[in-house]
Amino acid sequence: MERCWLKLLVSELPLSASSRSHLAAPAAPSSFHRSLHRKAGLKSTIAAMQNRSLRAQARLPGASSSFSSSFCISSVSSCYSSRGSADSAVAASVDDLPDARERDAELVGNVQAQLVLMRHGESMWNDLKLFTGDVDIPLTEKGVMEALAGGKAVSEVDFDIIFTSRLVRSKQTALIAMTQSKYKRVPVLIRGGYYGNGKTGDENRLRLRDAAANALEHASCLMVPVYADPALNERCYGDLQGLSKDAANEEFGEALVQKWRRSHDTRPPNGETLQDTYRRTTVFFEQTIEARLKEGKNVLVVAHGNVLRCIITHLSGLSIDEMLALQVATALPYAYAYNGHCFAQHCLLPPTHSDIHHSSWGWDGTASASKKGDLDSLI
Repeated sequence: MERCWLKLLVSELPLSASSRSHLAAPAAPSSFHRSLHRKAGLKSTIAAMQNRSLRAQARLPGASSSFSSSFCISSVSSCYSSRGSADSAVAASVDDLPDARERDAELVGNVQAQLVLMRHGESMWNDLKLFTGDVDIPLTEKGVMEALAGGKAVSEVDFDIIFTSRLVRSKQTALIAMTQSKYKRVPVLIRGGYYGNGKTGDENRLRLRDAAANALEHASCLMVPVYADPALNERCYGDLQGLSKDAANEEFGEALVQKWRRSHDTRPPNGETLQDTYRRTTVFFEQTIEARLKEGKNVLVVAHGNVLRCIITHLSGLSIDEMLALQVATALPYAYAYNGHCFAQHCLLPPTHSDIHHSSWGWDGTASASKKGDLDSLI
């Protein structure tokens, strides 16, 4: 994939939608520097990210005693300059996608927005280590606390719009996280999703959608719309859903289950491949989420482990092996700055003054997607 690389050494980015300044268009680096970055690989990128983010935290006033809203840009970002592929097999799955990476030249440098990705908090089936997929399972008490901690970490980002999957654990996490907002924005669920699909044939659904739209316009408080879309649903594991890993191994054989879980192009019975998930997720991201970022809106996306794997792979140009090794911690924010042309990955500093905490994060200044661990976390 041909891409330019942008280092943003910014200690703080304006967060309010009404007061954003504009990022300058990045200068295109030489092919030599692009080659160096490609050869460096994910491992060295993560190491540099850790070192830079820790140094940035040390420099921030009060960082040791209180939460700071500052963002530290912590990695080199991929800025797409043309269509291409991070890996031939992933490329094969997206050859027919809309060419949304052809950026409008007029927008380069004229838009500044924040994108925050967050996996849902721990669900009841996560806790039991059962294949969950697109079964609609709610959060555990721990998952609720994780959602509160994630919300506290992004409490000073003024979100203009929120996207979730249609699964309740995703919606719960988004709504709970917003209770921590410094801006006291009240989230409201918009029935039918962003495009109003499914709004006909159910009078109550239509009434609720109209009531939400009226509240967004006339409520005596700040509001933020929440749109649920099936494109952000977790990968469907088909006949594995509801089973433990041991039960699945006994029914289908350990080798086959391992292949279904750790490859991108094999499909469990009545389920999806990771490639299927990548295709539907990235189409929605390019057509709907990135379009809102181009409008200068701060966007929160609360979804699922495999869905976020796909989005992060899409934005960062990861290989298939890197995508499969990616582990996304529950409810830990993973953030990007966007300037209308490219996405710059950056970390959010965690809250340090609150009794709301997330001990399982093992925070080291890196973003959640640099975590690697037990693959059971994504079942």
